Amino acid sequence: MSSERGYAELVAQAEQAVAGVKDAELRRVAFERVLDDLLSGKRDQPAGAPKIVKEAPRRPPVVASEPGKARRSTKRSGPQAYVEEMVSDGFFKKQKTISEVKAELGNRGHHIALTSLSGPLQKLCQKKVLRRQKIDGSGGKKTFGYSNW
Repeated sequence: MSSERGYAELVAQAEQAVAGVKDAELRRVAFERVLDDLLSGKRDQPAGAPKIVKEAPRRPPVVASEPGKARRSTKRSGPQAYVEEMVSDGFFKKQKTISEVKAELGNRGHHIALTSLSGPLQKLCQKKVLRRQKIDGSGGKKTFGYSNW
C-alpha cells in the first residue's frame, strides 16, 4: 500500500512540474519524461531543472620547451606525435625520404601507411620543425627529403 502512495506522490509531483505548459501534447510528453525521471530515482534535482552533465577532464596544452624544437608530449599519439618523437631523437639530422621514415616507425613498433605520413610531415614542415626539399629518388623519380630545419 505504501508503494501506491509513493507512486501517487510522484504523479502529483510530475503534474505540478508540467502545470504551466499550455499545449496539451507537449504537457503530456513532459509529464511522461518527468514521471520517468522520478520513477527511476532521479529525484536529486527539482522537476524541470536542467540536468547537470559533468565535462571530461581537459588535457593540459602541449608547449614546446625551446623555440624551433619539436613539441613532445607523453599524452599525444598518432603519426604526427611519432614523427615529432623521431625529430627530438635526432633521426632527421640527415635527410630522409618518407619511405625511410615509414621504415623507422615500423622499427619502433608503429606500423603506419605511407599515405598517412605525408600530412603529418607536411604540417611539421609548415611549423618549421622539419625542412622539405625535392630530391632524386630511386629510379629517377622525384621525391621529397625531410631534414631538421
